[in-house]
Amino acid sequence: MARIASNIVSVIGVFGQILESQKRQCPAHGEFTDFLTGLGKARSAAWSGCQLCADEKRVEADRVEQEALTRENARRAIESRIGRSCIPPRFAERSFTNFRAGNHGQKSALAICAEYAESFPAHAQRGRSLMLLGNVGTGKTHLAAAIGNHVMREFGMTALYVTAGAVIRHVKASFDRDTAHNEVQAYQLFAAPDLLILDEVGVQNATEFERTVMFELVNSRYEAMKPTIVISNRGRDELPTYMGDRVVDRLRENGGKLILFSWESQRGNGEGA
Repeated sequence: MARIASNIVSVIGVFGQILESQKRQCPAHGEFTDFLTGLGKARSAAWSGCQLCADEKRVEADRVEQEALTRENARRAIESRIGRSCIPPRFAERSFTNFRAGNHGQKSALAICAEYAESFPAHAQRGRSLMLLGNVGTGKTHLAAAIGNHVMREFGMTALYVTAGAVIRHVKASFDRDTAHNEVQAYQLFAAPDLLILDEVGVQNATEFERTVMFELVNSRYEAMKPTIVISNRGRDELPTYMGDRVVDRLRENGGKLILFSWESQRGNGEGA
């Protein structure tokens, strides 16, 4: 403590004048010497406070800044490899406010997805995923994109939209001798974002290779506690055919939710689409 006080005196000696000192009790660190410092005519005198608390605040600020920098670097790395923004231009303006919910099912889906987006840091900490299943044109991709846009804009986190077919083609391409990425790097691309939106699951042929790709993709994110939003026109009973039972189990773990979009297609009338 004496060394800390000496350091404070040394620093203050450069920037101001010590007017008074008092012994105080910090709830976190116990007794410390507080200094009242005059900082010249432009600034009034102020107490320095607990130096250990100040140090901890600086460390936390540095940590937050470093995390933001890491996320930004991850976003740029993803964009440089896929050649576009993380959310395609068609979905860039999708939000919860421009999703028109007319029936009970639409309102329920909107409420669940909005809560998921607003509380995403808490859901991400648990690795909690979502499955949006149902008919074509019912607004599944709209709500998933709205979540991704919210996560990026409000929390500065990374979200990547990709189709199941694009994932499978990217992994297949890693087997070619002239491809710039290998199989490990192929999966790393999709494991990197804080949120992955995986659309058009069930359009593929349900081969063993495709199910293996789906497992490796979801499992890598599952092990890293990173959420995945799966969008499919298949029903809950059909989904395991295209992803495998183990994948669906992982998506449901830790409170992962399955939302059924059971109403008719709304494309063309602006509702829920």
